[in-house]
Order: sequence, then structure tokens, then C-alpha cells
Amino acid sequence: MGIRVWNVSYEDRASNVRRMRVAVLLLCAAAFVAGCGGDDDDETTVVETTTTTTIETVPVPSEPDVTTPDQMGEDVVPEENAGGDGDGAAEAPSKCGRIAFNPSTDSGAASITESGTDCATARAVARAARNSTDALSYEAEGFRCAGARSDKAGLSSIEWFCIGPNREIVNFVTT
Repeated sequence: MGIRVWNVSYEDRASNVRRMRVAVLLLCAAAFVAGCGGDDDDETTVVETTTTTTIETVPVPSEPDVTTPDQMGEDVVPEENAGGDGDGAAEAPSKCGRIAFNPSTDSGAASITESGTDCATARAVARAARNSTDALSYEAEGFRCAGARSDKAGLSSIEWFCIGPNREIVNFVTT
């Protein structure tokens, strides 16, 4: 078995490297022309979009502390006047107070809000949650409601989200 030694000078190797670089550059140029050139018949459609953001400040009325009993003996916070401006824009949610399920207890619905309906309907939907704490879903007044349990600060509560037949919304929390 013999060993062959190639005696190639540094100048020969440098010349071969230059030739290889030229060949690679020619291949890249050919590929570029083949992929990009020639057909100017292709049409290109450019779509430009613009996003506009509007910020509106809406004052939040405070929730009244005074409650009055309703027909079922439950405590009800008086309805606030939402008042629409008639411009067709979506109305801001109205606060509808809270109701007590059992007298002299913390059991009840609080932070009741409505959008697209009225506070009387929102309170009726919230009142129906009184017996729905195990299922976490129910229907009342044409609304479908779903709840999620929360144990914030050691107090067990259920946050409810209800949607009406015409996309009205009622939100509240029961304890």
C-alpha cells in the first residue's frame, strides 16, 4: 500500500478557490434572473389598510348605598337612568345595583350591569341565579347565562355572563 502525496502549491489552491467563487456567483445570478426576471405581465395587487383608534372617557356613576324591598321582599338598589343619545352607537353598560337573596346575609347578586336591555330585566335575570350555583348555567327571561367560580380573598363567588336573544348583555356576581 502506497501513500500518495499531492504537492499543490498555494497559488494553485488560491486559483481554484477563485474559480469556484466565480462559478457560484454565476449560478446565483442565473437563479436570480430565472426567478425574478422576464415576465412583466404578472399583475401585483397591493392592499393598504389603516387602523383608527378612538378613545372616549365615560364617567362611572357610583353605586347607591340605599336599598328598597321589592315585591319578593328582596333588597333592590334603585335603577340608574342610562339615557341614550339616539345616535345609533352602542350604549355604555348601565349599573343596576344589587339584590339580596336572603335578608340579613351576604347572599345575593352584586355589580349588576346591563347593555341593550333595562335594569328591571337585568335584576330579574340576576335573581334567577339564586338556585343555579351548582350548575353554573341557566336560562331566565330569554337570557342564557354561564358562571365561573372565583375564590378571591377567601370569599367564594360566581361571576355570571348572560346573553339575550338580541345580543343584550347582563353581568353580575353572586355570593
